Amino acid sequence: MGKMKVRFIGMLIAVLFLVTLVGVSVNASKTYLIGLDVKIISNTWEWLFGQSFQWYCTDNGYVWVMNEAGGDPAKQLTQSKRMIETGVDGLIVCAQDKNASKPIVDWALEANIPVFTTDADINHPDVKMYIGFSGYLAGQKLGGKIVEHLKNEVEPIGQVKGRVLEMLGPLGGASAIDRSEGFHSIIDEYPDVEVVQAVGEFQETPAKREALALLRRDSNIDAVYSANGPMCVGAVEAMRDLDMDIAKVFVATMDANPGVLNKIRAGEIDICVDQPCPFYNPIAVYYLVKYLEEGEGALPKVGEVINAEDIDISGEEHLGTDIWANKTAWAPAKIGMINGHLWFQTNAIEVTEENVDAGYLWANVEVAGW
Repeated sequence: MGKMKVRFIGMLIAVLFLVTLVGVSVNASKTYLIGLDVKIISNTWEWLFGQSFQWYCTDNGYVWVMNEAGGDPAKQLTQSKRMIETGVDGLIVCAQDKNASKPIVDWALEANIPVFTTDADINHPDVKMYIGFSGYLAGQKLGGKIVEHLKNEVEPIGQVKGRVLEMLGPLGGASAIDRSEGFHSIIDEYPDVEVVQAVGEFQETPAKREALALLRRDSNIDAVYSANGPMCVGAVEAMRDLDMDIAKVFVATMDANPGVLNKIRAGEIDICVDQPCPFYNPIAVYYLVKYLEEGEGALPKVGEVINAEDIDISGEEHLGTDIWANKTAWAPAKIGMINGHLWFQTNAIEVTEENVDAGYLWANVEVAGW
């Protein structure tokens, strides 16, 4: 039976080689074939998100197959169905559309193949676990940082009082709502803090335009909270155009893209929280293999907190750096529920002037062609 499985995997790899990415480790002690379908790879973050899956599988002795849907939900259905039909042992999906992707889970369930999701979830109770960042928790983290600043740096010292510019993402967008609500769950506890809002659409140019219009009317602000990096860069550029003293404004944002890192280096952004993207798929692979070997009981339980020392996410050096060097980047992780299934809620990386040049930050990874 073992020889038949080896021959089957060899034939499978030959068939898939021309249509998708396939990786094999010659060091495998027990071979699992693990599939990943990502919604799109259009920037360095998304490239590293997929590449870390390949590296972790190869470093730990698993055969991998990866497809990229190019932002097309129908294509993702076709790709995932093909991987299920060819007999992957487990499937990881970064969903282009959380509802359109539901049939993937149904097909996998019929074939007794576990499905995990990363970064973008599927709205289906039979997903085994979703591994991803919580925009709500990240908003809380940055809200707390702004409260600390207002209390310690803004007159009168010791009181939480001031005026904060909040850069909002697209109105009605789930991610934008989570990131704003998390922030407000902290900041709204302080009645002497005034929050003024500008809608930046998660883009630099609209954010700069809206921030300029607001700040021209009243430039008296003590802090900026931005729901993503491009909007934060736009808000900082608006302050620059108005000759404001940026050093006196505490600027906090999500998403440590290259523009944000440059602003941190320049002293124009104080702190950023970023998603630990190199860990998402390795964590999914880690638990997928435990599920295959030990069953449902090997998965964490709702209410648990998983710390970095509880699971080993590591491998070889790649691109001249240990991409998993920051072992606590994702930890502690809270286990909750989302869409009827487990949610491994990763923590966020804090980026300041102290670690802005760290090699493990995705925006510092040099990749030819990106």
